[in-house]
Amino acid sequence: MLPYTMLDRRLRLILAGTLVFVALGASLWISPPQTPISVDKLMSSPTEHENSVVVLRGIVSNDSLDMQSFSFNLDGDNLSVAVNFAAIAVPNGMSEGKTIIVEGTFSKINDNWSLTAKKITVGCPSKYNAG
Repeated sequence: MLPYTMLDRRLRLILAGTLVFVALGASLWISPPQTPISVDKLMSSPTEHENSVVVLRGIVSNDSLDMQSFSFNLDGDNLSVAVNFAAIAVPNGMSEGKTIIVEGTFSKINDNWSLTAKKITVGCPSKYNAG
């Protein structure tokens, strides 16, 4: 039989580990990470996503990045969507022709669909390919 202090220490470690595990599980359950969808998928049925938070994968359109109006167009294979990024800072490395991930609220403004960006991620395009 283990001495009382050793047993007490082991019990505290098990309790702490269980608490960490439960906290991590709860955080994933409350806000699971969203898988990026393509611009074409979003724009083929925009009303399904109206006024909801979406995560989009696309290419910043050439000649569309406007630092005065804080906007650009995000291209898919066949369709595109306007993105407004006035509320956030532009990440380093973002430029026209780059593949990016944009998270934001998708809505219809003045009869045009647009995405109000909350987060923009720039990186290697292979990271964005779904399974």
